[in-house]
Amino acid sequence: MTIELGLFDIHQVDPTDPDPTDRVFERRLHLLALADEVGLSYAFTAERHFLQTYRAPAPTAWIAAASQRTSKIRLGVLAYTLPMHLPAALAEEVAVLDHLTRGRLEVGFGLGHRPEELEGIGIDPSEREQLFQERYAVMTALWEGATVGLDRPGTVIRNIAIHPPPLQQPYPPLWFAGSDPHGAYWAGTRGMSLAIGFKRTVDLMPSVTAFRAARDAKPSNLAGAGRIALMRQVAIAASDQAAIDAMAEDLDRLHRMGTGSQSDAEQARAFAHRLIAEETFVAGSPDTVANAILKAQEQLGISVFLANIHASGVSDDRLGEMTRLLATEVAPRLRAAGDGGLA
Repeated sequence: MTIELGLFDIHQVDPTDPDPTDRVFERRLHLLALADEVGLSYAFTAERHFLQTYRAPAPTAWIAAASQRTSKIRLGVLAYTLPMHLPAALAEEVAVLDHLTRGRLEVGFGLGHRPEELEGIGIDPSEREQLFQERYAVMTALWEGATVGLDRPGTVIRNIAIHPPPLQQPYPPLWFAGSDPHGAYWAGTRGMSLAIGFKRTVDLMPSVTAFRAARDAKPSNLAGAGRIALMRQVAIAASDQAAIDAMAEDLDRLHRMGTGSQSDAEQARAFAHRLIAEETFVAGSPDTVANAILKAQEQLGISVFLANIHASGVSDDRLGEMTRLLATEVAPRLRAAGDGGLA
């Protein structure tokens, strides 16, 4: 099975960047157009609220804009914090978005990993699982054309249907984003795919095991069901040394920005090597990156790899070069491995 490659962006921004927000967005859209042009399979965005150095509070609007700059790449959200959203309104937005993308939409849902976001709008984090499941059921029923009524403390729907329905029927491919085994099992029984990442591989194993058990016990015929995507920070360059040097510079810069301390190149380099050893960060030449992805496929059974190439202060030129290397150097190696050749 050949692994598909894509980008994942949490829209963290450099607080020292002099560009206004509209220009920052324009630069990100330009990168997505490049990813589309060079043939990457996916581009996912996150949802983040109430954070000064992030620009991801409106993923629906972002994907709508990206849909008009791209033509082939599949676009998605990882993930909507579902307990924060009114389900009928989000179901309508997603349906329209599916048409704007011309059927290229992927939709991820999560419980919300930052309690502050839920508390900020008056939601008790202890109720998030119940709200998630209720709202998921409402949305999928509406997409399937049902007239839905529900009267619960957190969710009130008074016998409504939505128009238009999604372009992809019965709805776009759905993802569950999270590393909790209970949630992963729940998602696997509903024909969803699983998105995991930013933890050590060994720490992701329980959720993958639970998801695969549920998927195998209750197979789904929904389009795109049952995939596993791994998200990792990635630094790629022509050589291992160049990639690690760039990664260490990024880490040093982020440390200085966050603490106001002086540069410590040795400490940054040691930290870079530790992250690589822990398999939470992939850095190296195209061969090294491809082999790390193939190792993750062997360990976790992934079919999609999403590279977060962004770090505050990384230049647009370097982002573009990493995007090209993923598409033109790493992807062919993965295809060769999938066809039985050597990576």
